[in-house]
Amino acid sequence: MSLGDALLTFVSVFVAALLAFYLDGLRERRATERWVEEYLGFWRGLLESTAGEQEMNDAMGRRVEQALDGWLAAGPDGRPAWRDIDAITMNATARFSSPLLGAGGRVVPPDLMQQLFIADALAPALTARADFVTRLFEAEIRPLVLAEAVPLEAGQRRAVELYRSELHGLFEQMRGYATHMAGIRETLVRLGF
Repeated sequence: MSLGDALLTFVSVFVAALLAFYLDGLRERRATERWVEEYLGFWRGLLESTAGEQEMNDAMGRRVEQALDGWLAAGPDGRPAWRDIDAITMNATARFSSPLLGAGGRVVPPDLMQQLFIADALAPALTARADFVTRLFEAEIRPLVLAEAVPLEAGQRRAVELYRSELHGLFEQMRGYATHMAGIRETLVRLGF
């Protein structure tokens, strides 16, 4: 074997190995793209199926706040809307970005990835506030509702006012989160996921 044959064999093997490496990377990238499309398609479908929930949440919030206002204004003969004064249930928050942080992060458009990170950052604060409001209801408000406490004494009034204030803040926070999620849904639709 001559030096030229050896060099040609070396170059051929090197090019074949380089091509195999490139094709393997391309195959992996396509698999990642398909997985990301499936993952984001799932979230798009879920977000589209829950698109009308914000109106229901707003209506529920107004009903509870009106019942609390009626209770705070009730005199000795008052009959607050006891059935409307209840612990709220919060729709679940979502965590998007952690599965996308590896190879998937290279496939997701930057503006969408930013929206997903913001949603992930908003979720813990919303969950923590909902937990606080629920604990406040269970500890302070439910016993008063079960006792049908009317009129409220000073300490009871402060507890109901605190609950109403925290509940209002929670509804505002939920509304902001829902608006952000609607933006993610619109971006997913626009990008074709």
